[in-house]
Amino acid sequence: MVDIQSSPGMTVNQSDEHQRNWDDPKWEKMAHSDGRNLDRTRSHLNFEITKGGVIQPIDKSVSISERMKQTLQERGIEDPNAKRKVKNIRTMINFIFGGSRERMREMAFGNQTVDFDNRDADNSHITRCKDIEDWAKDVYDFVCRKYGEQNIVGFYVHMDETNPHVHCSVLPITPDNKFSWKYWFGYTMEEGIKRLDELHNELAEVNSKWGLERGDDIHKTGAKHMSIEEYRREAMKMERQIESGRSELQQI
Repeated sequence: MVDIQSSPGMTVNQSDEHQRNWDDPKWEKMAHSDGRNLDRTRSHLNFEITKGGVIQPIDKSVSISERMKQTLQERGIEDPNAKRKVKNIRTMINFIFGGSRERMREMAFGNQTVDFDNRDADNSHITRCKDIEDWAKDVYDFVCRKYGEQNIVGFYVHMDETNPHVHCSVLPITPDNKFSWKYWFGYTMEEGIKRLDELHNELAEVNSKWGLERGDDIHKTGAKHMSIEEYRREAMKMERQIESGRSELQQI
């Protein structure tokens, strides 16, 4: 699956979450908030991919918004939101890449036993499998081919949540160094739907070698798009129902 959202840049909170740039109190709050299911003992497994497809620990010293500023300065491009009171120009593409929970966990952890159910579990002994790195590199290469490596300002792989996934931040800059969301995603609704369909089909080709199949087209299924927060709340609700069912089964 791939989720795509636009935004006028990157907020501090968004950047901190992508980079896990939190102190102890913040970690405690985030790890125990409803719908999160964050496991700090697996946070050491998180990584980022940088220029040239280099895999490294997440660099928290420079925020995503600062990376964006540096990139624009180096290329002599002005941020169209810089002088606006209402910052409403879409200057950031926010991607989330992932797949089925079972397959993503298999690529990330192999046959290791990870305790996903207990929030206070110690999974610090778990190691990262090479498959998740190679899959992430394939996705990174795909984004480079599609939108240009020079436009990527953040590519983070989170392995400390329920389902391993990628957060990728891309600047929608055209080959002639201008911001244009419509250039990449269509000037009309019909063209936009076609572009997104093509994106899913092309990504499916990349993912096929990893045993990941293309998801159903929401324009055909009529499925409603959820925000990340809505998804987390729904996921937490379902997990509580499952836990309640387990307890009832034990009593029986």
